[in-house]
Amino acid sequence: MSMASQAYTVTDAYIGGDDHGHGDVIGRDDYFDITGSDVTLSGTNVTVDIYTNFANTNAIGSYPGLTRNGLGIGVGDLFLSNSYTASRSTSNGYLSDKAANGNLWTYGLAIDDAYSGSASLYALNGATNDENAELSKDYLKKGVYRNGQEVAVDEASQTTSVVNTPGSWAVDLVAKKISFSFDAAGTNLFDSGDLAFDWAMLCGNDVIEGVVETPTQVSEPSVLALFGLGLFGLGLARRRA
Repeated sequence: MSMASQAYTVTDAYIGGDDHGHGDVIGRDDYFDITGSDVTLSGTNVTVDIYTNFANTNAIGSYPGLTRNGLGIGVGDLFLSNSYTASRSTSNGYLSDKAANGNLWTYGLAIDDAYSGSASLYALNGATNDENAELSKDYLKKGVYRNGQEVAVDEASQTTSVVNTPGSWAVDLVAKKISFSFDAAGTNLFDSGDLAFDWAMLCGNDVIEGVVETPTQVSEPSVLALFGLGLFGLGLARRRA
C-alpha cells in the first residue's frame, strides 16, 4: 500500500460510562484531563499523540494506595480497530459506553515499564473486549474512577498474540503529550478506510476515542489521490504488579 503523509486532529468529546456524575473528567483536571489527539499517517506508519495533563510526573504513579499493585496510576495502552461502533450517541458523550457494549478493539499497542521505550502491537482475537483487555477495575481497588473501561492489553490472554511489528512510545513533559508509534504493516487496520483508536490512563478517569479516514488498498497512485481524507472528531509508565 502507498500513502502520502497525512495528519488529523481529534478532539476529546468522549465521556463513557460510569462517570459518577463528574462528566468528562473524574477527579483532578490537572491530573487526568485529555484535551485531544493528533494522528499522523505516513505510509503504513502510524503516530498517535495524546495531549493530556496526565503527562506529568505528579500524575503518573499518583494514588498508589488506590491501586491493586500499590504502584500508582500508570499510562494505559492504545487500542485500535478498522471500524467504530460506540453505544448510544455522540451528543451525550456516549455516556453508556463501556468495554462490554462499546467498540470491539482488534489491536492493542502495549507499552513497556518506562517513561519511553518500546511497545508491542498485539492482535486481539477474542469475541469480546473482556477476553482481550484488562479493565480499569483490574488496576483500581477503591476510590471513584471510571469503571468498565479497557485500559491495557491482556498480554497473558490466549486470545492475544504479538504482531511482528515493532513500536515505540514516549512521554513529553513539556508538550504534555503521550506519543505512540507503530507500523501497521501486516494488519488489517487500513483495509476499511477507517482507523479508530481509544486511550485512557489506567483509572479511565478521562478517555479519548476517535476515528480518522485512511485510504484503502489501491493499485494505482492516481486512484489513491482521489480519496478525500477527512476527520471525524469524537469526542509513566504502565506499572505492573
